[in-house]
Amino acid sequence: MGQSFTKLFSLLFKKEVRIVMIGLDAAGKTTILYKLKLGIIVTTIPTIGFEVETLEYKNIRFLVWDVGACTMYRPPSLMSHCFQNTQGLIFVVDSTDRDRVVDARDQLHTIIKEDVFKDAVLLVFANKQDCPGAMNAVEITDKLDLCSLRLQNWHIQSASATSGEGLYEGLDWLSDNISNKMGMSFTKMYSFLFKKEARIVMVGLGAAGKTTILYKLKLGKIITTIPTIGFNIDTLEYKNISFNVWDVGAYDMIHLQMRRHYTQNAQGLIFVVDSADQDRVNEARNELHLLLKEEGLRDALLLVYANKQDLPGALNVADITNKLDLHSLGLQHWYIQSASATTGEGLYEGVDWLAN
Repeated sequence: MGQSFTKLFSLLFKKEVRIVMIGLDAAGKTTILYKLKLGIIVTTIPTIGFEVETLEYKNIRFLVWDVGACTMYRPPSLMSHCFQNTQGLIFVVDSTDRDRVVDARDQLHTIIKEDVFKDAVLLVFANKQDCPGAMNAVEITDKLDLCSLRLQNWHIQSASATSGEGLYEGLDWLSDNISNKMGMSFTKMYSFLFKKEARIVMVGLGAAGKTTILYKLKLGKIITTIPTIGFNIDTLEYKNISFNVWDVGAYDMIHLQMRRHYTQNAQGLIFVVDSADQDRVNEARNELHLLLKEEGLRDALLLVYANKQDLPGALNVADITNKLDLHSLGLQHWYIQSASATTGEGLYEGVDWLAN
């Protein structure tokens, strides 16, 4: 859609923020850092001292200090010197480590009292959610006594450093809140002058979760829905792109004349699959492949949401990829994202891919 204005804006107005990432040993701090930076799992050893890395995201350059657990118990003078002007604090918790969650709470509350963090926003990653016996975000909130913190801005995000789920949603919250603190005048000017618009079609079998996903992304909450009849058209603003999203009812998805109408000039297709509905996954495959033969979708990007990953017996991304026969598609650009419409996990990572 053109990158010249984006590059100019990035060059002139890129912000740099200082982030400190802490937590008990083996919580997954360094694994998270490199998953965000490189997109892969890097074999790590316990951090001694500091690990400093730069991460580019949403026109913000994050200078991230990954702090070894033992370093946090150094004299306060060292902390004041090293962490001056910190704008964000990421606290990583091993959600499976019930024996040490009280230690994690004590560490967090001690650190928050330091003057260097008095104006910082706090993001808590409840890590290792993919492991058996992991405490959920609500339980971690209670165990860490987050509601008693003096900080005005804090957020807890369920996450998995190994799969990457939840990491970018946490980073989204961090970047948005830090940007708000730094002032948004340049961003507003850029948004007004250069906002892009994209036509997106979202389809899937009945009860796959399309409308629930749409309103979770738009409003951030679960809306009670009924099966869509015809079209549900809404606008979603994200990353300076205005997405015109056509949420298409299951009946109209398969109706030939309707298909040609709603796919015309579409730049992106979101196909939602109920990962727990193994009886109808073949039907979903057939509908997807039939739909992609439409002329209007010839140049469209394809994002597949493997929805309802939070339900027992859900097929994983690899299974869904195989069942939908995605590798046989003629499309150059497609991506599958594990997701849960009810918890919101994976939704913004999918939209990130689509926007980028």
